[in-house]
Amino acid sequence: MSCMWVSVSDCNQSHIFQLTQLLRQDKDLQIILSYGAPGGDNRGSGSAQRRIERLLSRIGMPSHLKGYQYLKTALEICLNDMEALDGITKRLYPEVAKKHKTTKEKVEHAVRHAIESAWKRGDEREQKNLFGYSQTEGKRPTNSEFITTMTDYLLHDTTSFLS
Repeated sequence: MSCMWVSVSDCNQSHIFQLTQLLRQDKDLQIILSYGAPGGDNRGSGSAQRRIERLLSRIGMPSHLKGYQYLKTALEICLNDMEALDGITKRLYPEVAKKHKTTKEKVEHAVRHAIESAWKRGDEREQKNLFGYSQTEGKRPTNSEFITTMTDYLLHDTTSFLS
């Protein structure tokens, strides 16, 4: 018999579907549902925020930039509503701008600047792992590529909510 711990606060529809598939494949599987991390605090979306912060830090994004804050918000929105990725400039940026009391143009510019900064100073190995290319190849991801790739990674990185 195998056992799996799952933080409900980190789950979305995609995760629920994956868990359902696992249960169908392994009849002896037991899933323990919890709100928050085992032995940790139970503040719900705080764990998603921490995962996002750790990921942005891993690629070397400077946390003092406005674009860092905007990206954290954008990634949280995308984790909760994947359809936001369908309209990054028409839907996501305005939603982030509203939360931060600014304009969608300023959000777009600050995000681009944060990505450029991370790409110049960040961990080349992590960039290569996540995006398939790095700064030495003379290419950086567009805002849309960055947000989509990071959201996809956060959704499918089961190490943070499965143990």
